[in-house]
Parts: sequence; C-alpha cells; structure tokens
Amino acid sequence: MGVHTILFPWLIIGVLEQSPSRLGLAQMALLLPNLLFILPGGVVSDGRHRGTWLSLLYALYILPVGLLSVAVATDQLSFSMMLLFAISFGTISAFVQPARESLLGYADQTLMHQAVAKVVAVQFVAQGVGFFFAGQIEDVGVLPLLALQVCMFAFSAWCIRQCHPLMKSTQGIAAESTSEPRNPLAELRKGFNLFSENRALLHLVFLVFATGFLAFGVYLVGMPLIAKQGYGGGAQLYAGLQITFTLGIVSANLGVMKRAKMFKRPGRLMIISFLWRGSLVGIVAFLPSLWVLFPVVYVWGFFSGLSMTLGRTILHNQVPHALRSRAASVYQLSLFGGAPLGAWASGMAIQTVGLSTTFITIASLTLIVSLVAALRSPLWSLATEESTN
Repeated sequence: MGVHTILFPWLIIGVLEQSPSRLGLAQMALLLPNLLFILPGGVVSDGRHRGTWLSLLYALYILPVGLLSVAVATDQLSFSMMLLFAISFGTISAFVQPARESLLGYADQTLMHQAVAKVVAVQFVAQGVGFFFAGQIEDVGVLPLLALQVCMFAFSAWCIRQCHPLMKSTQGIAAESTSEPRNPLAELRKGFNLFSENRALLHLVFLVFATGFLAFGVYLVGMPLIAKQGYGGGAQLYAGLQITFTLGIVSANLGVMKRAKMFKRPGRLMIISFLWRGSLVGIVAFLPSLWVLFPVVYVWGFFSGLSMTLGRTILHNQVPHALRSRAASVYQLSLFGGAPLGAWASGMAIQTVGLSTTFITIASLTLIVSLVAALRSPLWSLATEESTN
C-alpha cells in the first residue's frame, strides 16, 4: 500500500502530466467505491470466516495491479486506464477494510488501545518501506514497482490464510450460519442502530467524516502537488514527505503502546488532535523552507496517528464483537465517504485559487469544526471505564 500511495498519484501528475482537478478526480474514483460497497462489505464479512475471506480479497488485488502492469508494458497507459484501475482497486479495498478491522475484536478489550496502536505502527512502518521503494521510480521505473506489489499481495494472501486457518469447529459454525437464511438489510440496520442509539458514536463518525473531507482530502491531492508545484521536486521529495508523515504516525502509536491504560478522555484528545492538524495545514499553506516543512509534516503525522488509534479504540470498546465488521464499515464509510469528496474539492480549489489559498481555507474550516465539537459534542466529555470507576 505504501508503493501504491506514491505510485498512483505520481503516474497521473508525473507521467501523464494531468491537471490538479484530474488528480482530484482520480483520487475520488479510488475512494468512491467505499460509498457503494463498504456497508455491504461489512455485512458479508460478518457472515464469513475472516481468514479465508481476507486471503481471497488480497489475492484479488493482483488483478488491477496486473492490468496496470500490462498497460505500462505495452505503452497503453492513459488517464482512462488509471480511472479503471482506481475503481477496481477501490472496490476490493471496500470489502477488505471492514473484514480486516474486525480482527481487532479478538484482542482483550482492556488493552484495545495497545492492540490498535500495534496494528497502526506495523502497518505504517511497512508503508514507510513502500514509500522508500516508490520514491526510486525515476531510477528503477514503474514495472519493477508494480511487480513488487503483485508479489507482496500474493504473499499477504498466503500469510493471512496461514495465521487464521479454517478449523474444523469453525467449519461447523460456518455451515450452520450458511444454512440459516440471512436478511442483509436487517443486518445492515443493526449496524446503523449502534450509532443512532449512541450519541458519542454518532458524533465520532461525524468527526471522522470531517477528517476524511478536510484533512485526508487535502493530503491526498495537496501533498503531491506541494512537492511538484510548490517546491519543484520529484517523486523522491514526495516520498520523503510521506516517510516523514509516516514516522509521525508510528511515533504516536509507539507512545500509545507503552501506556498501560487508555487515555481518560479519548474523545477530547481526538478533537484536539483534529484542531492541531488544521493548524499545521495552515503552516504548510505558506510553503515554508524544507527545514520547517519536514518537522511540520512529522507533527501532522503524529496527530493523525494518534487520532486513528483513538477513533478505532473508541469504536471497538463500545461495539459488540458480533457486529464489529458492520460497525467498522460504517466508521470507514464516514472516513472514506468524506475523502473522495474532499479530494475532488481540493483538486478543483487548487486549480481555481491555488495551493496556498486552498490550504488556508481547509485550516479555517478545521478550526470551526473543532470549536463546534468542543462546545457541543458528547465526545468532549466521553470517559473510559477506568476513569469512571
């Protein structure tokens, strides 16, 4: 996924030399399938054996990456091909995310924050390695990187199958569950009811949607353009920024892993981290020198990593295990529902009013959302069980 994060936007603006608005459109195409399929993906996942299902899904990633490899090898790469790749890759991801997230349900609830932090840390360390390899695109070319992706997806599919095998007892349970008629709409409604009946969870998905639209949207489109247009750099500069951002995420989660207990006010800390990210976007808007930019991006990553862990921990601690895939799909829908809209809006805004004005606008909107959440949201006063005992 680290290779993909660098390679996908750089093929559009660095190889095909498309406009900012087209980059925003491509990022929207990549994330839009989440709006359509992530909720059905959660329902389907709750009725299947996670290891078998996830292994199949990771193997399916090979198809769009293979298609893109053929297009590059035959010199048929085009913007239309990139859109086709984005839609197919994003559709698979919509089914992967709730199934993968639900595996956290096997962790001890009192140590959920550590489990989430470990997952995030390992995930982003691996992505940082991918960023490094993808940053060499101008030296090694596109095809070796795509071949690396194919190998890693195949290896991931095998690893998941090995570490979460289908046991005989599980087969019996699966057979029983498949013999009973399922009502997908009723099952989906149960997932939504979790949020409509719990105001803290409802406000959590509102804040996650704002994160997707404002922070994630501007990051997906703005950062590659900052590297290319703002600083006149290439793929290596963009990869360097991504690695720095990732180091911030990993640092935050290493800190969380060392905590014996969860933060007393996780919702309040999540709102504060959202505010800080908006402030840092405002600093980036002025295109500071690189010795300022990299520390700012690191801190931006730190608060992003902290927010990821806090949000997912709040979710898992308040949702029954049997409904975790559905709850995770609603949570991910909020994030990736806002992100494609934010990516498209950011691309259009950057092309219309420029990088700096767009970043300042995003920072201002983040400030407003943070203040409203601090004054009106139950997340601000949400306490962990340890702090209320």
